[in-house]
Amino acid sequence: MPNWLFPWRQSHWQLRHDIIAGLIVAILIIPQAIGYGLLAHLPPSVALASCIFPLLAYAVFGRSHALAVGPVAIISLMVGEALQPLSAEQALPAAQLLALQVALLLGAMRVLNLGNLVHFIGHPVIQGFTASAAILIISKQLPLVLGGNIYQLSSIDPQTTALAMGFIGLLLGFKIIPHDFISKLGPLVVVILGCTWVYFEPNTLTTVNISQSHSIINLSFVLPWPLFEQLLPNAILIALIGLLESTSVAKNLAKQRKENIHANQELLGLSFANLAACVFHAYPVAGGFGRSMVNHQAGASSPLAGVFTAIFVGFLLLFTIDAINYIPLAALGAIVIIAVWPLLEFAPVFKKWQVQPKETAIWLVTFVMVLWQGVEIGILSGVSLSVVFLIRSAAKPHIAIIGQIPDSAHFRNIKRHNVITHPGLLAIRIDEGIHFANQDAINQFIEEALQHNPDTINLLIVCSAVNIIDSDGLDLLQSWNEKLQLQNKQLHLAEVKGPVMDELYKRGFVEGIQPGKIFLSTKQAFDALSQPSEESYII
Repeated sequence: MPNWLFPWRQSHWQLRHDIIAGLIVAILIIPQAIGYGLLAHLPPSVALASCIFPLLAYAVFGRSHALAVGPVAIISLMVGEALQPLSAEQALPAAQLLALQVALLLGAMRVLNLGNLVHFIGHPVIQGFTASAAILIISKQLPLVLGGNIYQLSSIDPQTTALAMGFIGLLLGFKIIPHDFISKLGPLVVVILGCTWVYFEPNTLTTVNISQSHSIINLSFVLPWPLFEQLLPNAILIALIGLLESTSVAKNLAKQRKENIHANQELLGLSFANLAACVFHAYPVAGGFGRSMVNHQAGASSPLAGVFTAIFVGFLLLFTIDAINYIPLAALGAIVIIAVWPLLEFAPVFKKWQVQPKETAIWLVTFVMVLWQGVEIGILSGVSLSVVFLIRSAAKPHIAIIGQIPDSAHFRNIKRHNVITHPGLLAIRIDEGIHFANQDAINQFIEEALQHNPDTINLLIVCSAVNIIDSDGLDLLQSWNEKLQLQNKQLHLAEVKGPVMDELYKRGFVEGIQPGKIFLSTKQAFDALSQPSEESYII
């Protein structure tokens, strides 16, 4: 059997634990999924289909022992924004098309081994996006828990509001119960109480209406291909955010069990999960943090727990489909609010304001732009600012004049340590690659350093932190080599790494620097240049 098929099969797993975890997650996922479906502007049948077939597909190709794949709040919000310009008739097939696009994108990333591409979206961007998305999600639940428009106080229903506040209080109460199993039953209890209220007091609360929707199991392959280009930008962001959220959760859970998670394997599992979502008339899915933690705490030992979740969801829908129509929207709104509330994390931002102002700025730009201009513009704004800061950092590398720590082979910045320097020797350490973005900064530093040290005979550039050098960087070194030779001075290098050395050989720099030398270590360079000898340290 190939390694990419059932990749977890050789790991330790316990059937009983997977069955129990599957049941607990199934109880949690049904009301959550219907609530998330409302976020995506999709009927309950589509959201519930996302709780069955994608889980089966992930179990075949995924690896995480407890990643609970299915509809998640942030992805649902992004799907809702993508479908908002479309009509109700277009929304259902468009959601399928989005799932197919996400599956194809994740599959292509797997083929190209691009599992680490998500790291281009920095942590401050994700934090800012998550916090703003949580606010958007909660704001969309307010009409459900208030029974009307918050901006029109006369439309707010006091009875709906009172019941919703009671539901929220009950959910919070269950969260603080120390018993792991009982603490997860809050959503189920809220749904039962809500259904009971509607049964005895009909027409007092707005409820889920699944009778007008399509059946849960619905195969459909008629996709709106003319919308492919329009939906593609949304699909790209959904794929990246879904992968990032899923791999982050999977790695966190794997760390607790001292296991390894491979991003490319998760790409494969999530790709097939979204392909199943497309085939069975669902919408894009990912691994949810809250449900995954519940799955892990309930004892899930393999993706088979997801299979049992799908089975239990299917049975619950088979025997309780009519009861779903009794679920009040106020209960769903309360469940979604409590589910996404932990995403509202502002404390780390204020703590970093003085220490890491750049990261705070990225967080704020992402946060504000997501609220103001939407998810796509917000994320792109945060990523763009991250790139700007990265380029600025690369353009202004840390460069230091160094000397030798007494009685040691260590060399440090002369401004930070008491070090030994030698007349006629100027040693400069460049803590960055030498390339087009920073050549002007490096050139200016060398010029100023030579002006302040006019007696310099030997200029030593320590390359211990230089990992790359491009043609502009090589031109810079060659230019300084020629300038110094015209002044009867010499350029030397030390601690040049292999790939950089290869580039120097290709351009003929190693021969051109002579009689300057390339030393294996800074210590050898100091010994040779402070006490001239015939010994060669060229590498």
